[in-house]
Amino acid sequence: MKKAPLIIILVILITATIWFWYPIRSLFVMSIYSGIHENDSIMEKENFSIDIPGGLSTKNKDWYPFVMTFNADSYRARGNEIQGMTILYNFPAFNPLLRTNTFYEEDSQYNSSFYGAYVVQSPTALPYCYTEEGTLDYDELMHTFKYDYKNLVLKSLGDSDFKFTVQQFTSATVDYLGYSGWNKVSAIIETNSVIHEFAGYRQSYLQYGRPIKKPTINFADITMYGRLYMRFFPEYNSTVIMYIMTPSYEILNECDNNILSKSVIKSQ
Repeated sequence: MKKAPLIIILVILITATIWFWYPIRSLFVMSIYSGIHENDSIMEKENFSIDIPGGLSTKNKDWYPFVMTFNADSYRARGNEIQGMTILYNFPAFNPLLRTNTFYEEDSQYNSSFYGAYVVQSPTALPYCYTEEGTLDYDELMHTFKYDYKNLVLKSLGDSDFKFTVQQFTSATVDYLGYSGWNKVSAIIETNSVIHEFAGYRQSYLQYGRPIKKPTINFADITMYGRLYMRFFPEYNSTVIMYIMTPSYEILNECDNNILSKSVIKSQ
């Protein structure tokens, strides 16, 4: 009779593991994979760090627990020069009831949302995303934003003819993260949602989980709000671009105020 409680506990643990398999697998795989990329990142080579809070920093179950690192070694600038780029990124939290990521939900404010940072080094003496006059190179900046979402996110989930068009933008010079001289860019973007019907295994499901629900339209058109802060750090020979993209203006401001603006850039 004493074995009965142990059997019950074992059944509960197995059931919970099966139910929460996608988020458990994601946390395990991404903690290792991100750590490998972090050790080979631009920040590691230049002896500085960018600490961006993850989902555990807020009371809401809104974002994935920690920010991940990825080195986009194949990234090319508009002039086809090979760049060095490290991407810090985070996406929405998993929905425990649906066992899938919130950014797959059509009615969620976090649909297709991301935030993080790009760290880019130029192969020339000219700082990345800046002109010879020292002004913002807007086209290069949007090229970076587009490459990440279209090539690294959308194309890892499907084979559609994706779009990424900036409809309008505004820019200003601001103080941010304890530094002066940031270029703040706000944009409205027409692109495609990440929401799609599951049609077989894709490697990206290891981190995002697989979609559960069948959407009305695969990779439907979506209007996104983008916010970027860009600054060249000569001491690290790197341009740092902090970014948020989400379909909700409310979430855009919440993420900036409660997470991204709490980031810390410092020498190691």
